[in-house]
Amino acid sequence: MPSRASAWAVVTVYRPDSTPPLLAQLAPQVDGIVVVDDGSGPDVEDVLQAVRRLGHDVLALTENSGIGAALNAGIRRAREAGADLIVTFDQDSEVSSTYVEELMTAHDAATAASFAAGPVVPEYFADVSQAEASDASSPVLASHAIQSGMLIPVNVLDRVGMMDEHLFIDLVDTDFELRCAAAGLPCIVSRGSRLEHRLGARYRLRGPLGALLPAVTLSTPFRYYYRARNRIIIDRRHRRFRSRLIREGLADRIYFLVALALAKPRRPMWVLLRRGTQDGRAGRGGRMPADLAAQAAAITWRAERQPE
Repeated sequence: MPSRASAWAVVTVYRPDSTPPLLAQLAPQVDGIVVVDDGSGPDVEDVLQAVRRLGHDVLALTENSGIGAALNAGIRRAREAGADLIVTFDQDSEVSSTYVEELMTAHDAATAASFAAGPVVPEYFADVSQAEASDASSPVLASHAIQSGMLIPVNVLDRVGMMDEHLFIDLVDTDFELRCAAAGLPCIVSRGSRLEHRLGARYRLRGPLGALLPAVTLSTPFRYYYRARNRIIIDRRHRRFRSRLIREGLADRIYFLVALALAKPRRPMWVLLRRGTQDGRAGRGGRMPADLAAQAAAITWRAERQPE
């Protein structure tokens, strides 16, 4: 690692089946790794012990607290260890052997150009571009930045604050990105960098129609409650980014219609979306109510899961 800055990785996990390959990929690139288990319970203790034996710091939260709380716990531990730069990851991500250095180089280039940059993300998250159009001589601004693979200088956290635990899951990274932009510390991309990540599961309709239509990506059913709720909270919180949020909200609504059409049974999915909308308008955050979680657990998809 370059001596100019101490870089630590924070990796959040939930019910991991085994030690994530990401840890071995990151170990030579950073000064330390904090693995935060988000309340998986005793069933994963063997995996966490294996991670400890590798020399990584492990924080096991006593209950499932959401991605915002898990990231914040890891970030605090990394800062206590002296981190200047923190790179956050989900357990499903994978990186190249030069990934962290690429993001640090983009950060240093922006600093050398007197550009007030905030977090740095790879240009490609899986096959999705996170870059806005920009002229080739200036830092490229990010759009729709995702927190897995995001490099965050600690001075940005001092200015902007931590992740919003109130949102629990979904759009936590969007809220952080927009708060950075509002503070004059926009998120930038590391050109050419790529983070491999699994973007939900791919499904295809059964029968002749499925052969004609493209496969769709679907999340775990409970996520649609949080997406519907947090979209409203984000829209109200970040009114200065109204035009962008209108576009993203329209895309979400189309996505909700697809999920509703493919949900089996449909009524529980309709309840999730309706309650998410109601709770968002009321400004309620935190974990979803237990009755909704039970309904979400009963939902399956009227489609065939595709091989990964």
